Amino acid sequence: MDTRASAAPAALPIAGANALVVGCGITGLAAALALSERGLRVTVLERDAEPATATASDAFDHWKRKGAAQVRHSHVFLGRLRNLLRDRHPELLRALIDAGARELRMLDTPPQTMRGLVAEPGDDDLVILGCRRTTLEWVIRRYVLARPNVTLLGGATVVGLATEPGDPPRVTGLRITQQDAERVLPADLVVDASGRQSQAPKWLAEAGARPPEEKTEPSGIVYYTRFYRLLPGAEEPKLDGHPGAADYNWIKYAIFPADDRTFSITLAASLAFPEMKVLARPDAFEIVASALPAVARWVDPARAEPIGDPAHPVQAMGGLINRLRRYVDERGPLALGLFVLGDAAYCTNPLYGRGCAQGFVHAELLAAALERHGRDYRAVALDVDAGARRDIEPFYRASLAADREAQRKAERRVPRGLRATLATRFFEDGVGVAVRCDPVVYRAFVRMMNMLETPEQAFSEPRVLLRALWVMLRGKRRNAACALPPPPDRDAVLAACAALPAR
Repeated sequence: MDTRASAAPAALPIAGANALVVGCGITGLAAALALSERGLRVTVLERDAEPATATASDAFDHWKRKGAAQVRHSHVFLGRLRNLLRDRHPELLRALIDAGARELRMLDTPPQTMRGLVAEPGDDDLVILGCRRTTLEWVIRRYVLARPNVTLLGGATVVGLATEPGDPPRVTGLRITQQDAERVLPADLVVDASGRQSQAPKWLAEAGARPPEEKTEPSGIVYYTRFYRLLPGAEEPKLDGHPGAADYNWIKYAIFPADDRTFSITLAASLAFPEMKVLARPDAFEIVASALPAVARWVDPARAEPIGDPAHPVQAMGGLINRLRRYVDERGPLALGLFVLGDAAYCTNPLYGRGCAQGFVHAELLAAALERHGRDYRAVALDVDAGARRDIEPFYRASLAADREAQRKAERRVPRGLRATLATRFFEDGVGVAVRCDPVVYRAFVRMMNMLETPEQAFSEPRVLLRALWVMLRGKRRNAACALPPPPDRDAVLAACAALPAR
């Protein structure tokens, strides 16, 4: 992506255009920021109420976000997002850090089994932001809505598109309801950033447009999150041989350091293990968390205490899907002047933490295309589609492949065919071990995880392939010292959960 300084907004052919953005979540804010930066006048439509909090920290306790159920789950803000803020919006990055967001340098905390990792050019890009989603959104929202050419229209519900007939139809605005009255808001272009629940296919059908291509698969997991705050005088545990995230098949876990001395723990389980639904109970959550050595040190009652909604101390999230919707087909855009961004177009398993970075990337693709093509919305749509296929779709495919493989393992199905068997062995016994002991493979993995390289780019590089293959060929015996520490005994953990008193 080109992150060089743009031309002066007033000189751009798109300057002065009126844009409506549906949704004031991360992708909607990213779109408002990117478009207003290019001189567009932006109105953001949002159903949820404004955060009536004076600080970002208060937002976690008091901000109601019915339209974004994931805000009180664990989040990680990848290097791709942090670098975009660093390069295009350094003052916004500074505001986030001032609010408590932490720059976590991934190469500073490699696996303890790693040897020979030395600094290389580009390592400064391998930095993630650690903070709660409410903190990130609260700070970005204040920053974006302070811009003179951005306006928020609260309490508005979109009921459809305003269009001029044609093939494709031309979008001229939105039909909305506000305070029980319906009206039309005119616009030069419309951005749908309404997330997984996007109604864009319905709106297009009502406008007589061609339907989007859609592919949907369930992720096959449910995940459970609990937040904690360090006690006065307590510090975060030092790194040991147990990683901050791991997949033991019957249970996955990840630890997320955040702002204001808080952190969160997410436990995830396959739908193939329905008995893991017990994790929705806080007492069962604590049993499982305390059985995982890496997690136990964090949730030790002498170190930290749970925080969050007392009525829902453990946040559960299911119905997770991988979904692709394309709004350009072989004939071109389905509607002129409509651009669908973020989860509304590419929805992936949030376990991989790509959603917020993807929303910013998609918004920048749109803004750069408008900068190049002005009001030629057909050319803009083709440009954005090409960029998304290059920069976003590889991660959709990776999410799909990872979830399919996780479901296969949970259901104890063997790989089908020689090719699948060899691929499984290469990634389990080669890449999976090499990321804990080989600096070249580890760095490639970290770059891919942070969306700085696609999976194809990271793992088709010859030296990465050869090193992972060498690790695989060494055999399990020689690789035992680099393998993940053994998981806790599943039956014993579940027995302890089953022994809890009925609620």
